[in-house]
Amino acid sequence: MTVDSKLRAVRRDFGAAERDPRDSAGLLLGRLTVLPALVFLPFMLSSFPLLLIGYFKPIPVIVLWLALTALIVPYAWRRIPSVTGAGLWGTRYQGLAKPTPRWTLWSLVAVSVGFCVFNEFFHSQFVIIEYDAAQYMQFAQWISAHGTAITPENSQFFGGHPSSIVYASAAQYAVGNHIVPQFMAGMPMLLSLGFWAGGARLAVFWAPVLGALAVFTFGGLVARLVGPRWAPFAALAIAVTIPMQYVSRDTWSETLALIFLVGGLSLWIDSQRAHRGQEDAEPWRTDWRHHARSASHVLAGLSGLLLGILFLVRLDGPADIAFVIPYCGLLVLRRQRQVVPLIVGLIVGTAYGAADGAFVSAPYLIPGNGLSVLGMSALIIMLVIGTIVAVRWLRRRGSELSSPPKPWLVKAVLALPFVLVVVFLLRPYVERGWRTDYYHAYAPLSLHQIYWYTGATTIAFAVIAFAMLGKRCVKGEAPVWALPLLVFGWATLFYLYQPSITPHQPYASRRLVPAVLPGLILLAVWLTSWLARKSQAIHLVDVPDYLKRTPRVAVIALCAAAIALPPLIGNVGGLAFKRTFVGEIAAVDKLCAGIPAGTAVLVIDNTMYQPFGGTIRDTCDVPVAGVQTTRPGGLLPATGNIIEPATILAAVRSIIASGHRPFVLAPTAAEFAPLIKEFGSGTVKLLMAQSVNDDEHIYFGTPQNTAPERFTVYSWEPAQ
Repeated sequence: MTVDSKLRAVRRDFGAAERDPRDSAGLLLGRLTVLPALVFLPFMLSSFPLLLIGYFKPIPVIVLWLALTALIVPYAWRRIPSVTGAGLWGTRYQGLAKPTPRWTLWSLVAVSVGFCVFNEFFHSQFVIIEYDAAQYMQFAQWISAHGTAITPENSQFFGGHPSSIVYASAAQYAVGNHIVPQFMAGMPMLLSLGFWAGGARLAVFWAPVLGALAVFTFGGLVARLVGPRWAPFAALAIAVTIPMQYVSRDTWSETLALIFLVGGLSLWIDSQRAHRGQEDAEPWRTDWRHHARSASHVLAGLSGLLLGILFLVRLDGPADIAFVIPYCGLLVLRRQRQVVPLIVGLIVGTAYGAADGAFVSAPYLIPGNGLSVLGMSALIIMLVIGTIVAVRWLRRRGSELSSPPKPWLVKAVLALPFVLVVVFLLRPYVERGWRTDYYHAYAPLSLHQIYWYTGATTIAFAVIAFAMLGKRCVKGEAPVWALPLLVFGWATLFYLYQPSITPHQPYASRRLVPAVLPGLILLAVWLTSWLARKSQAIHLVDVPDYLKRTPRVAVIALCAAAIALPPLIGNVGGLAFKRTFVGEIAAVDKLCAGIPAGTAVLVIDNTMYQPFGGTIRDTCDVPVAGVQTTRPGGLLPATGNIIEPATILAAVRSIIASGHRPFVLAPTAAEFAPLIKEFGSGTVKLLMAQSVNDDEHIYFGTPQNTAPERFTVYSWEPAQ
């Protein structure tokens, strides 16, 4: 065996990769992997204004979407370059990449399609509002049928607002005389397409489709930053994890957010490598007409739109991309023209989310998540002010940060990831509140939560890769990595500091999907590719030709197994072949069919009312209210489950006094005893008896099973 001190390389400079006939696979891979983001972006841009004015109807939504897509997609499509050599762009190794083989594209497609089919088979039918995914479905159910997010209370059916009646329920706020749904509108708008096409049974299939598209789009980012040959493995590595499969079986918003995030980052990388991209990255001039329609400006603007419109999909979207702000400051300092369309796109996209928060989902932001929103707003304001001040100060000094960095800065960037990992490893031993109050003080175990779903090797590889790439970025040796490192690094640090989610698993694992999990896998795969390249320096002598690649194959196999096997084993032994909430759609349809027309539905059990109030209101489209508990709420749902018989009787009398017929629901027939005593036996029926498998609620480790759950709904109505 011999070891080369320096790797041999054959320079292959084909010029513009998108024009190389031998690199059609690289060009197609680059364009197809951002296509999901480019198709969903015009849908958000054209559909949200219609929802805002209360005209979210099938024909105008689809016509405007197709029209805007016909403008945006072809305009961007022909400007997207090949992914070949993207990871080497701007480095001394630029031009060493070989054309992308076709098997990379077909392998990535196969992984994504296989992921979709597998999760379609195990997809959920989650529509009863116990967690967020079901509320997204009910939100979509309502707007697809009514064209507006405003839901009337129908208080006239219950005698107005007597003290015995409440209208708010889980994930639905009572504001004035109407109900406001919880969560941002992006995901429900997309789910509405499924409701228009085939109702709830078809809408739930959006979850595996979006998950597969997210895996495919993530593969495109890996192709740009690591290399096309690594894209299928990276897609497979994220596809086998519990969090990715979990969010791809229920209608969570994280998959759509992941598509927009990695799609936006991919287009930003493309904007720097597109035709005239290098020219447009030079200091700006006054001849804007010459540059405005260039490929780099178009792709930079679309990148900003995709990153900004994350706010319309997830409340945490602006927080995840917060460090795009100082990155834009760096571009301004260097007078790179591409920063202007990037900033404009960010502002426009964020404005959509701000309009959603102000006019559609206001109670969800404040007071529902007031502290989080104020903290996020303060962070963004401080970053904007700090960036402006720093840019002005540096410009006065005549600095564009183009000179070689100080040695201490390089060393600090190199050491920072290791220091942070040590801090978060020691945190549980310093902050010990989680031992006695885990539900509220679980944040010290945030690094453990990542470990449960990825394994130690992925974390270690990612930390090492972040240090190496961070050093290269500071020295100007890896320009395409600068923004992805800032976004994924900050999102991961933010999660480690405060996960900000109910800590039971697997519910909490979805918080990893939009940025933390893809960032870790991306970095781990990059380090694997680096080790594979270094292993080429080892040459075996006196062995058959087919064994000469053994060192490289062994390195790749060992690293790939260390990344993919821990989450795969945990998933196969856990939730991979388990399905949840099966039968809920049919059960709710049966419940709706059992409600007589013209009646006022009153739920007299708060534990039942919280999940079923909004479900009945949106799916059955009937007036519904609950009985006030002994601990009334305001905008938020009433808490507790203690309801006095006198309160139940008062609520029923209020309905009768309004001239309407009460239709009372409860989980057991015994709860009708006060009504039977007061109004006679009436009619008692069993409307629903449905057993389902719920998500497991565990706090330590990865989930292994599902939890049984049974819904029963009895009805009572007074005698004629």
